[in-house]
Amino acid sequence: MSADPGSSRPARPPPRAVEVKRVERITPRLVRVTFTGPELATFGWNGPAAHIKVIFSGEAPNRLMRTYTPRRYDREALELDVDFVLHGVGPASNWALQAAPGQKLRIGGPGRNYVVDPSAQWFLLAGDETAVPAIATILEVLPATSQARVLAEVVDRAEELVLTSRARVETTWLHRGEDARRAGELLERTIQDLNLPPEARIYVACEAGAMRRIRKHLLAERKIDRNQLTTRGYWKLGSTDYPDRDYGDDIEP
Repeated sequence: MSADPGSSRPARPPPRAVEVKRVERITPRLVRVTFTGPELATFGWNGPAAHIKVIFSGEAPNRLMRTYTPRRYDREALELDVDFVLHGVGPASNWALQAAPGQKLRIGGPGRNYVVDPSAQWFLLAGDETAVPAIATILEVLPATSQARVLAEVVDRAEELVLTSRARVETTWLHRGEDARRAGELLERTIQDLNLPPEARIYVACEAGAMRRIRKHLLAERKIDRNQLTTRGYWKLGSTDYPDRDYGDDIEP
């Protein structure tokens, strides 16, 4: 399994019109919005840790949009759940704070997803709060015969969630505090100290700078085969609209 060749990239239809059906505050900093609409009947759910574009306004090429993980899809009910992290001032956070039933926007995608290697027995799933939805979707499809170690870096205990899986899972919540400048520090140190079996399949998604340091450590110091490693830079400290295509693939061992 590899980061890119091992991912599924379906053909992308035009953005779908949806409206807000429900809004739920999951934690103090996490809002779950349930979208609905007849155009969701053809939403191509393609597996865990996929991504969609939530389009708040505008037309191509000047759309105001952000990338998110589709958390749950129910074709019969025509429902799509998306979890929004409230992390300061920004168009997505501002929208999620005021989201209410009946509001309309468009959703593009889904894009590529994470493909679980059916022969793998041990997984490391690591990330910050922006990656928790993706990690949750991976956990939900792991086979019962596998084992997973989850490292999730969040602000504090109030942001911890119940994660479910058929696999045997050990979860560690890392509390970094309010200072966003520390994003990824605890995650990086914990991975450096972690005992990893040589056959581990690893998924890491977090702040881009931290992701790139972690990937370098795993490739250069741990000698992890790059085909066992998937990394994603979901956001970047100091950037308000960081591209969602930083996978760290240019990092050499």
